[in-house]
Amino acid sequence: MNLKEFDYEFDLNGFVVLKKIVPKSKILKANNILSKIEKDQLKLPQGVYFGKSKNNDEAYISNILSAGRVFEELATIPNILKYLSHITSNFFRLNHAVAMIKFKKNSFTPLHMGNVPLHPKIFYFVKNGKIFSNVTKVVFPLLNNSISDGGFSVIKGSHKSNFKRPYDDNPKNNHLLEHVDAKPGDAILFTESLAHGSGINKTDRTRRILSYCYSVKYMPDWKKFGLNFSKEYINTCPKKIKKLISLKSD
Repeated sequence: MNLKEFDYEFDLNGFVVLKKIVPKSKILKANNILSKIEKDQLKLPQGVYFGKSKNNDEAYISNILSAGRVFEELATIPNILKYLSHITSNFFRLNHAVAMIKFKKNSFTPLHMGNVPLHPKIFYFVKNGKIFSNVTKVVFPLLNNSISDGGFSVIKGSHKSNFKRPYDDNPKNNHLLEHVDAKPGDAILFTESLAHGSGINKTDRTRRILSYCYSVKYMPDWKKFGLNFSKEYINTCPKKIKKLISLKSD
């Protein structure tokens, strides 16, 4: 996809699906590591936390880069970094990365964000033919992201809406919510201003995704859910990652 095509699709819908961008071997590695963490939560890798208390319905695993080299590799895919640079004037950092797992039937991620009401941390605009998204996320489906699994879903174009969404945050009450067709190996790149969440899981299969949040370089780590990078990790991570997560404070 060239940049003209990317601009049109990203601005129109608020997201772009990048097909077959992650090799199957890396998807398998990531799934194996997460499966072990889910089963033996008392032996988390150093620096990795359950940002929310793990329960029978879901797990929210913070600072996933510390769990294995494969998660660092997913943060630095050249094609993804190219598009992130394009929509941030090359002024972005990896703010945080998490794994999100849904275990049970009828579980879902509530719908959130959208252009209205104005969020003090999030914005999207186009000026002089140039997109600027100050917080952009990349979702990697790892396991069971179909519509019946309650896969990642959005309200297309809601990042530019001038009206408040007239529904609550339950996916069943949002008839404009659409499932995004992305399979393991694909990546969904979207502006955080877009209303997004998931559908309702109608199966008993485990749904597993990774979510990487890239913000403007001056935005510090989101400390909610224990998402801040530790000093130990910053001191020991690869140079490529250290550069990617560095904060510009002046």
